[in-house]
Amino acid sequence: HRDKKRDKEKVKEKEKAKEKERDRDKEKERNWDRDKEKERERDKERNRDKDKEKDQEREKERHKDRDRDKDRDRDRDKDRERNKEKEKEKDREEVDQNKEKDDVMKEGEKDREEIKDKEGDKNRGEKEKDKEKEKDEKKEKKEREREKERDDKKKKEKRSRTPPRSYSSSRRSRSSSR
Repeated sequence: HRDKKRDKEKVKEKEKAKEKERDRDKEKERNWDRDKEKERERDKERNRDKDKEKDQEREKERHKDRDRDKDRDRDRDKDRERNKEKEKEKDREEVDQNKEKDDVMKEGEKDREEIKDKEGDKNRGEKEKDKEKEKDEKKEKKEREREKERDDKKKKEKRSRTPPRSYSSSRRSRSSSR
């Protein structure tokens, strides 16, 4: 009877021991699961942090790119401004050169006009002399014509003073001419 009891107790103890073992295993498993979960959480956190860092890096890169673009745009604008200024300066120089050319040409024209005026004065003097010569020649011509007319008148008057030829004499002259 005692042996049975002892056997039962032993069986109970074994069962208790098994139960304890099972409980320990379950606890271990729970702990292991908990540790795994914690590890997973830590990994997630680490990944989140890495992602944040990556995002920050990307943002920094974007910011740098934006700054680079801004700098490039600013440089391009400065270059444009410089080029505009250069163009304006070229235009100003060109205008100045054109003004100088115009001034030189105007001065040249003035000089030419002055020379022409001087020559013109000379020519005018010569022209006036020529005109005077022409006037003198015209006067002389008129006088010659007048003299000629006077002479013609005198001749006519002389003719009209001479008596007409007699009929017979005029006839004679005719017959002899035949």
